[in-house]
Amino acid sequence: MIYHKSLRIFFVYMTAFLIVSLICANLITGCSRKPAKSSPKSPDSEKKESMALKKMQTDIESVLKEYEKVYLMQTAPLPKSSGEEDKPKDEKQKKSEGQEGGQGEQKQASEGQSSVQETNWSKLEQDIAKIHEQWNGFQSEATKNGASLEMINNFSDMLNKLTMTLTQQLLYEGLLATNELYGKTVDFEKLFKTESPPDTKKILYFGRMATYKILNNDEIGAKEAMNNALMAWETVKSQVKDTTEASKVEFSLKELNQAITEKDPNLIKIKAQIGEKNVQDVIKSMGKNK
Repeated sequence: MIYHKSLRIFFVYMTAFLIVSLICANLITGCSRKPAKSSPKSPDSEKKESMALKKMQTDIESVLKEYEKVYLMQTAPLPKSSGEEDKPKDEKQKKSEGQEGGQGEQKQASEGQSSVQETNWSKLEQDIAKIHEQWNGFQSEATKNGASLEMINNFSDMLNKLTMTLTQQLLYEGLLATNELYGKTVDFEKLFKTESPPDTKKILYFGRMATYKILNNDEIGAKEAMNNALMAWETVKSQVKDTTEASKVEFSLKELNQAITEKDPNLIKIKAQIGEKNVQDVIKSMGKNK
Protein backbone atom coordinates (compact mmCIF):
# COMPACT_ATOMS: atom_id res chain seq x y z
CA MET A 1 0.00 0.00 0.00
CA ILE A 2 2.79 2.35 0.87
CA TYR A 3 4.47 1.55 -2.43
CA HIS A 4 1.28 2.32 -4.42
CA LYS A 5 0.74 5.52 -2.47
CA SER A 6 4.31 6.69 -3.16
CA LEU A 7 3.91 5.86 -6.83
CA ARG A 8 0.69 7.84 -7.00
CA ILE A 9 2.36 10.89 -5.44
CA PHE A 10 5.25 10.54 -7.86
CA PHE A 11 2.85 10.61 -10.85
CA VAL A 12 1.03 13.64 -9.44
CA TYR A 13 4.32 15.54 -9.13
CA MET A 14 5.41 14.46 -12.60
CA THR A 15 2.08 15.53 -14.11
CA ALA A 16 2.32 18.92 -12.41
CA PHE A 17 5.89 19.29 -13.59
CA LEU A 18 4.93 18.52 -17.19
CA ILE A 19 2.01 20.97 -17.11
CA VAL A 20 4.24 23.74 -15.76
CA SER A 21 6.90 22.90 -18.38
CA LEU A 22 4.33 23.08 -21.19
CA ILE A 23 2.99 26.41 -19.96
CA CYS A 24 6.50 27.86 -19.83
CA ALA A 25 7.31 26.50 -23.28
CA ASN A 26 4.18 28.09 -24.73
CA LEU A 27 4.99 31.39 -23.09
CA ILE A 28 8.53 31.35 -24.48
CA THR A 29 7.29 30.40 -27.96
CA GLY A 30 4.64 33.11 -27.85
CA CYS A 31 7.17 35.74 -26.85
CA SER A 32 9.54 34.67 -29.59
CA ARG A 33 6.81 35.01 -32.20
CA LYS A 34 6.17 38.66 -31.35
CA PRO A 35 7.38 40.95 -34.14
CA ALA A 36 10.70 42.55 -33.39
CA LYS A 37 10.44 46.19 -32.51
CA SER A 38 11.86 48.44 -35.18
CA SER A 39 14.79 50.52 -34.08
CA PRO A 40 13.80 54.06 -33.19
CA LYS A 41 14.17 56.53 -36.02
CA SER A 42 16.93 59.08 -35.74
CA PRO A 43 15.84 62.70 -35.32
CA ASP A 44 17.28 63.57 -38.75
CA SER A 45 15.18 60.94 -40.56
CA GLU A 46 12.00 62.35 -39.00
CA LYS A 47 12.70 65.91 -40.14
CA LYS A 48 10.61 67.39 -42.93
CA GLU A 49 11.51 70.03 -45.48
CA SER A 50 10.10 73.52 -44.93
CA MET A 51 8.95 75.16 -48.13
CA ALA A 52 8.16 78.36 -46.21
CA LEU A 53 11.76 78.59 -45.01
CA LYS A 54 13.13 77.93 -48.50
CA LYS A 55 10.93 80.68 -49.99
CA MET A 56 11.86 83.17 -47.31
CA GLN A 57 15.55 82.36 -47.72
CA THR A 58 15.31 82.85 -51.50
CA ASP A 59 13.62 86.23 -51.06
CA ILE A 60 16.22 87.37 -48.51
CA GLU A 61 18.94 86.42 -50.97
CA SER A 62 17.15 88.44 -53.66
CA VAL A 63 17.18 91.53 -51.41
CA LEU A 64 20.84 90.87 -50.63
CA LYS A 65 21.73 90.86 -54.33
CA GLU A 66 19.89 94.15 -54.84
CA TYR A 67 22.00 95.78 -52.13
CA GLU A 68 25.16 94.03 -53.31
CA LYS A 69 24.78 95.19 -56.90
CA VAL A 70 24.90 98.86 -55.88
CA TYR A 71 27.56 98.32 -53.23
CA LEU A 72 29.94 96.64 -55.69
CA MET A 73 29.33 99.39 -58.24
CA GLN A 74 30.54 101.91 -55.67
CA THR A 75 33.41 99.99 -54.05
CA ALA A 76 34.69 98.01 -57.05
CA PRO A 77 33.58 99.96 -60.14
CA LEU A 78 34.41 98.75 -63.60
CA PRO A 79 37.62 100.30 -64.96
CA LYS A 80 37.06 103.11 -67.44
CA SER A 81 37.50 102.16 -71.06
CA SER A 82 40.73 103.30 -72.71
CA GLY A 83 38.75 105.37 -75.23
CA GLU A 84 37.15 107.36 -72.42
CA GLU A 85 40.49 107.97 -70.70
CA ASP A 86 42.21 109.07 -73.92
CA LYS A 87 39.65 111.74 -74.75
CA PRO A 88 41.09 115.24 -74.29
CA LYS A 89 39.40 117.45 -71.77
CA ASP A 90 38.07 119.94 -74.31
CA GLU A 91 36.35 117.12 -76.24
CA LYS A 92 34.53 115.96 -73.13
CA GLN A 93 33.52 119.51 -72.34
CA LYS A 94 31.85 119.92 -75.76
CA LYS A 95 28.98 117.76 -74.54
CA SER A 96 28.08 120.30 -71.90
CA GLU A 97 28.25 123.34 -74.25
CA GLY A 98 24.97 125.13 -74.70
CA GLN A 99 23.67 123.95 -71.32
CA GLU A 100 22.69 126.56 -68.79
CA GLY A 101 24.83 127.00 -65.71
CA GLY A 102 21.94 126.03 -63.48
CA GLN A 103 21.57 122.70 -65.29
CA GLY A 104 25.26 121.99 -64.81
CA GLU A 105 24.99 122.61 -61.08
CA GLN A 106 21.93 120.37 -60.89
CA LYS A 107 23.85 117.61 -62.64
CA GLN A 108 26.71 117.89 -60.14
CA ALA A 109 24.28 117.72 -57.25
CA SER A 110 22.63 114.63 -58.70
CA GLU A 111 26.00 112.97 -59.18
CA GLY A 112 26.79 113.64 -55.53
CA GLN A 113 23.62 111.77 -54.58
CA SER A 114 24.25 108.87 -56.93
CA SER A 115 24.25 106.31 -54.12
CA VAL A 116 20.66 107.25 -53.29
CA GLN A 117 19.50 107.22 -56.90
CA GLU A 118 21.24 103.97 -57.81
CA THR A 119 19.59 102.10 -54.95
CA ASN A 120 15.95 101.28 -55.63
CA TRP A 121 14.76 101.98 -52.11
CA SER A 122 11.10 101.70 -53.04
CA LYS A 123 11.57 98.16 -54.38
CA LEU A 124 13.69 97.20 -51.38
CA GLU A 125 10.94 98.39 -49.03
CA GLN A 126 8.35 96.26 -50.85
CA ASP A 127 10.61 93.20 -50.83
CA ILE A 128 11.46 93.58 -47.15
CA ALA A 129 7.77 94.03 -46.30
CA LYS A 130 7.17 90.67 -48.02
CA ILE A 131 9.82 89.05 -45.81
CA HIS A 132 8.01 90.43 -42.73
CA GLU A 133 4.86 88.64 -43.94
CA GLN A 134 6.70 85.40 -44.58
CA TRP A 135 8.37 85.56 -41.18
CA ASN A 136 5.03 86.10 -39.48
CA GLY A 137 3.72 82.91 -41.09
CA PHE A 138 6.87 80.86 -40.48
CA GLN A 139 7.32 81.54 -36.76
CA SER A 140 4.77 78.96 -35.60
CA GLU A 141 6.27 76.29 -37.87
CA ALA A 142 9.75 77.06 -36.54
CA THR A 143 8.56 76.88 -32.93
CA LYS A 144 6.82 73.54 -33.50
CA ASN A 145 10.06 72.16 -34.90
CA GLY A 146 12.14 73.18 -31.92
CA ALA A 147 13.20 76.78 -32.52
CA SER A 148 14.13 78.47 -29.25
CA LEU A 149 12.76 81.81 -28.13
CA GLU A 150 16.25 83.24 -28.55
CA MET A 151 16.35 82.17 -32.23
CA ILE A 152 12.94 83.75 -32.84
CA ASN A 153 13.86 87.00 -31.09
CA ASN A 154 17.25 87.27 -32.82
CA PHE A 155 15.69 86.92 -36.26
CA SER A 156 12.95 89.43 -35.45
CA ASP A 157 15.47 91.95 -34.12
CA MET A 158 17.68 91.64 -37.21
CA LEU A 159 14.70 91.97 -39.57
CA ASN A 160 13.63 95.13 -37.71
CA LYS A 161 17.18 96.49 -37.89
CA LEU A 162 17.28 95.86 -41.64
CA THR A 163 13.96 97.62 -42.09
CA MET A 164 15.12 100.68 -40.16
CA THR A 165 18.13 101.10 -42.47
CA LEU A 166 15.62 101.95 -45.20
CA THR A 167 14.57 105.11 -43.39
CA GLN A 168 18.06 106.62 -43.53
CA GLN A 169 18.90 104.83 -46.78
CA LEU A 170 22.03 103.22 -45.34
CA LEU A 171 23.47 101.02 -48.07
CA TYR A 172 26.37 99.30 -46.28
CA GLU A 173 24.47 98.80 -43.02
CA GLY A 174 21.49 97.41 -44.96
CA LEU A 175 23.75 95.04 -46.87
CA LEU A 176 25.32 93.67 -43.68
CA ALA A 177 21.92 93.35 -41.97
CA THR A 178 20.51 91.41 -44.93
CA ASN A 179 23.47 89.04 -44.89
CA GLU A 180 23.03 88.57 -41.12
CA LEU A 181 19.37 87.76 -41.73
CA TYR A 182 20.43 85.16 -44.31
CA GLY A 183 22.84 83.67 -41.76
CA LYS A 184 20.02 83.29 -39.25
CA THR A 185 17.89 81.35 -41.76
CA VAL A 186 20.74 78.81 -41.87
CA ASP A 187 20.28 78.27 -38.13
CA PHE A 188 16.61 77.47 -38.75
CA GLU A 189 17.62 75.02 -41.50
CA LYS A 190 19.09 72.75 -38.83
CA LEU A 191 15.54 72.10 -37.58
CA PHE A 192 14.37 70.79 -40.95
CA LYS A 193 15.35 68.36 -43.67
CA THR A 194 17.63 70.03 -46.23
CA GLU A 195 19.23 69.05 -49.54
CA SER A 196 22.70 69.95 -48.28
CA PRO A 197 24.20 70.42 -44.81
CA PRO A 198 23.30 73.86 -43.41
CA ASP A 199 27.00 74.61 -42.94
CA THR A 200 27.31 74.72 -46.74
CA LYS A 201 25.30 77.94 -46.72
CA LYS A 202 27.36 79.21 -43.82
CA ILE A 203 30.25 79.31 -46.32
CA LEU A 204 28.20 81.69 -48.47
CA TYR A 205 27.29 83.80 -45.45
CA PHE A 206 30.87 84.15 -44.17
CA GLY A 207 32.34 84.56 -47.66
CA ARG A 208 29.99 87.45 -48.41
CA MET A 209 30.71 89.04 -45.06
CA ALA A 210 34.45 88.87 -45.73
CA THR A 211 33.97 90.47 -49.15
CA TYR A 212 31.75 93.29 -47.94
CA LYS A 213 34.01 94.12 -44.99
CA ILE A 214 37.29 94.22 -46.89
CA LEU A 215 35.70 96.50 -49.49
CA ASN A 216 34.77 98.76 -46.57
CA ASN A 217 38.39 98.70 -45.35
CA ASP A 218 37.57 96.48 -42.36
CA GLU A 219 40.59 94.21 -42.67
CA ILE A 220 40.26 92.55 -39.25
CA GLY A 221 36.56 91.78 -39.74
CA ALA A 222 37.21 90.47 -43.24
CA LYS A 223 39.99 88.12 -42.09
CA GLU A 224 37.86 86.76 -39.26
CA ALA A 225 34.91 86.13 -41.58
CA MET A 226 37.18 84.46 -44.16
CA ASN A 227 38.61 82.13 -41.52
CA ASN A 228 35.06 81.18 -40.51
CA ALA A 229 34.20 80.46 -44.16
CA LEU A 230 37.22 78.16 -44.46
CA MET A 231 36.32 76.36 -41.21
CA ALA A 232 32.74 75.87 -42.40
CA TRP A 233 34.09 74.35 -45.62
CA GLU A 234 36.24 71.91 -43.61
CA THR A 235 33.10 70.52 -41.94
CA VAL A 236 31.33 70.07 -45.28
CA LYS A 237 33.87 68.97 -47.88
CA SER A 238 34.03 65.31 -46.78
CA GLN A 239 30.28 65.05 -47.53
CA VAL A 240 30.62 66.33 -51.11
CA LYS A 241 30.56 63.35 -53.46
CA ASP A 242 31.45 65.34 -56.57
CA THR A 243 35.22 65.68 -56.14
CA THR A 244 35.55 68.05 -59.09
CA GLU A 245 33.08 70.52 -57.60
CA ALA A 246 34.74 70.12 -54.19
CA SER A 247 38.14 70.99 -55.64
CA LYS A 248 36.74 74.09 -57.32
CA VAL A 249 35.35 75.33 -54.01
CA GLU A 250 38.62 74.58 -52.22
CA PHE A 251 40.71 76.56 -54.71
CA SER A 252 38.26 79.46 -55.04
CA LEU A 253 38.09 80.00 -51.27
CA LYS A 254 41.88 80.05 -51.03
CA GLU A 255 42.04 82.51 -53.93
CA LEU A 256 39.43 84.77 -52.32
CA ASN A 257 41.48 84.69 -49.12
CA GLN A 258 44.55 85.75 -51.10
CA ALA A 259 42.59 88.50 -52.89
CA ILE A 260 41.54 89.90 -49.50
CA THR A 261 45.22 90.05 -48.58
CA GLU A 262 45.98 91.89 -51.85
CA LYS A 263 43.13 94.36 -51.15
CA ASP A 264 42.44 95.04 -54.83
CA PRO A 265 38.69 95.77 -55.16
CA ASN A 266 38.13 94.25 -58.60
CA LEU A 267 40.22 91.18 -57.77
CA ILE A 268 38.17 90.68 -54.60
CA LYS A 269 34.90 91.10 -56.49
CA ILE A 270 35.85 88.58 -59.19
CA LYS A 271 37.16 85.96 -56.74
CA ALA A 272 34.12 86.39 -54.50
CA GLN A 273 31.73 85.83 -57.42
CA ILE A 274 33.61 82.71 -58.55
CA GLY A 275 33.66 81.33 -55.01
CA GLU A 276 29.95 81.92 -54.52
CA LYS A 277 29.08 80.22 -57.81
CA ASN A 278 31.19 77.20 -56.89
CA VAL A 279 29.49 76.84 -53.49
CA GLN A 280 26.06 77.17 -55.13
CA ASP A 281 27.06 74.41 -57.59
CA VAL A 282 28.06 72.14 -54.69
CA ILE A 283 24.69 72.76 -53.01
CA LYS A 284 22.92 71.76 -56.24
CA SER A 285 25.08 68.66 -56.71
CA MET A 286 24.39 67.50 -53.15
CA GLY A 287 20.67 67.94 -53.74
CA LYS A 288 20.81 65.76 -56.86
CA ASN A 289 22.69 62.99 -55.08
CA LYS A 290 20.01 62.63 -52.37
